[in-house]
Amino acid sequence: MATKLVGLKIRNLRMQAGLAQGTLAQRTGISPSYLNLIERNRRPAPTALLDRIAAELAVDRAQLDGEAERRLADEVREVSAELAASEKLPDLAPAEQFVGHHPGWAALLLRVYRSYQDRDAAVLALADRLEHNPFLRDSVHQMLTQVTSIRSAAEIVHADDTLDAADSRRFLKIVADDSARLSQTARALAGFFDSAQTRVRAATPTEKVDALIVESQNYFPELEDYADAARAAGDAGRVLYSPPVFDAAGDPAGDPTGSEDPPSPFERLRAQVRQGAADEVAAILARHEGFEQDDAACRLATEALYAYAAAAMLMPYEPFLAAAERHRYDPDRLARIFGVSYEQAAHRLTTLRRPGREGVRFAFMRADPSGYISKRLPLPRLPLPRYGSACPLWVIYGAFQTPGMTARAYGALTSGDDFLFFARAVEKQPATAGGTRHLMSIMLACTADDASRVAAGDGIERRAGTVPVGTTCRLCVREACRQRQEPPLVV
Repeated sequence: MATKLVGLKIRNLRMQAGLAQGTLAQRTGISPSYLNLIERNRRPAPTALLDRIAAELAVDRAQLDGEAERRLADEVREVSAELAASEKLPDLAPAEQFVGHHPGWAALLLRVYRSYQDRDAAVLALADRLEHNPFLRDSVHQMLTQVTSIRSAAEIVHADDTLDAADSRRFLKIVADDSARLSQTARALAGFFDSAQTRVRAATPTEKVDALIVESQNYFPELEDYADAARAAGDAGRVLYSPPVFDAAGDPAGDPTGSEDPPSPFERLRAQVRQGAADEVAAILARHEGFEQDDAACRLATEALYAYAAAAMLMPYEPFLAAAERHRYDPDRLARIFGVSYEQAAHRLTTLRRPGREGVRFAFMRADPSGYISKRLPLPRLPLPRYGSACPLWVIYGAFQTPGMTARAYGALTSGDDFLFFARAVEKQPATAGGTRHLMSIMLACTADDASRVAAGDGIERRAGTVPVGTTCRLCVREACRQRQEPPLVV
């Protein structure tokens, strides 16, 4: 996709500079016909030629390589996929063509759509607050009780002409007292809504971290470089293979009761990179908006990036990509090879986005048995829900029926896109005596066209094994679905 955008960028910048095609071709030492093919995306432009073109156009070469526009086009496609899940869209030009010709409009479209998502999130959060906040619930019940008492007393006084003066005063006092209580409750309720401390923030810290990961396609070259340098210096080896330390009683040092398991290699590496990769993490956060004034979002993002660096040290990019290709992206095999958990191997598969060395592109999702989604990484035409639960037909929920085994199926969205879904329920922590198992379901998904490269697709006949699915019930137009939990918002 980046190659498709290079030609459009060169043409637009050349025209902005007022240069004829022949003039730019002559200055860069190529023929006008060759430049014409490049601008029409019929021929690639070598790196050395891009450098010469960038110099003549007085721009940085990074403006021509198309990487920023490629990410922008991916985001535009994701917007269209989310909208197509709930309504039929007209035929649209390819996203890269739109971005290449109108990058400013594309950026504005995404900004407006993010604003819409933020407002939508605020509405959902406020609706949840109205439904479940104990103060609001109790206030409404108090108001109903007080109104009922006032009405009953007033009706007695109005309807019964035989009341003596003492009874009239008693019922009128009930009306006065409950009216005062009703006024007090109403003022408290108004104060609740007026308080700046109770306003709903449109973007939560978790949503900001999600946006950072999605915008970066879950690939951070600075952290990959840090991990490679740390391994070359032997830092990873010293952490990974250092023997555990025990005290005189034979318990792990620092835990005299022996009640806790020693930290895993991943946990030890993450503690190490908090110091070694601090500059790289700070540089990543500085490039993205929303973290300077939000301490909670900054902490969450920082920990996520440290975890990324630790995973890159445990599973170096090139060896991991080679193993993934050799074992056809099987997280179970990769977990055994690199000595990591199933979830860590599955998550690392989503980071294989190095330009020129990409692996299969996966969506990632983690949920608990209640349906709560704690991690998500969507694909351009597979939006993943932020709130509530996903389609009940997705295998991420079916995996809880057979923990430790991989559930898999093809799924067809209402947009016409097909995906291979596969998931496994894993035990996050061993169950304590008398306690329940702490299970989480880990799901990966790729386009059906990539399924032949993935071991999870073996043995499934695509046509017969495809299940009609949605994203969430509220956005799915399949009204006759027997698994439907809520009515659709749009019909």
